[in-house]
Amino acid sequence: MLNDQLITFKYEYGMCRITCLVTGGQWKQNTYIVVHKSSFNSIVIDPGDNAAFIIRQIEDAGGRLAHILLTHPHHDHVGAVSELSEYYGIDCELHKLDVRLLMQVSTYALTFANKIIAPITRFQSFETFSFIEEEPVVRALHTPGHTKGGVCYLFDGFVFTGDTLLNRYIGRTDLPGGSLTDLHRSVTALLAELTDDAVIFPGHGKPWSAGEAKKWWNEHQGNPSAHTSFLDIIN
Repeated sequence: MLNDQLITFKYEYGMCRITCLVTGGQWKQNTYIVVHKSSFNSIVIDPGDNAAFIIRQIEDAGGRLAHILLTHPHHDHVGAVSELSEYYGIDCELHKLDVRLLMQVSTYALTFANKIIAPITRFQSFETFSFIEEEPVVRALHTPGHTKGGVCYLFDGFVFTGDTLLNRYIGRTDLPGGSLTDLHRSVTALLAELTDDAVIFPGHGKPWSAGEAKKWWNEHQGNPSAHTSFLDIIN
């Protein structure tokens, strides 16, 4: 049975339709479906939970699922990956430095969240930069700090940041592979890549503009409150 509290938001930017599905119960994780209007290619980013609900939204969007992309493989971001990979017959894709973490995700989910996640056996790993030579064009920017292989996915006019950068918070760095120094460098590098009108879609919470993010980062990057994770706020 689908959770009655699942929430869906819809956005349109240029040639893309974006659906945000808030899943995962207490984790309130954002799963994103991006559909290119002319090619009808669909991309799912961080399918965190409730695979049946995600599949239904993919089908309703009318696109052809071309990619399952992971910003990082923490359990709240990959809970539906195995089922989606099997259903659509495609591998998920993530940075090579996070493959080990992906292999351990079922153990971490059970240990830290008392949650059962099927082992993820269908995956492809990529290097620091990845280009998808089709519509929509996507670039993966390596942004370590939350995890060693964390990435942000840059599209034309918007970006998906996972837990690297949330709305007025940065991701936590006290988990395996975390580094506050690396995360600071990554957030600074990410924001330098973006025009002020670019839209940031984080792994938890609401979207905001890169202009807003730059102003906040300039004012708060040395403030301990910026290091509080969104998950600490909602739990």
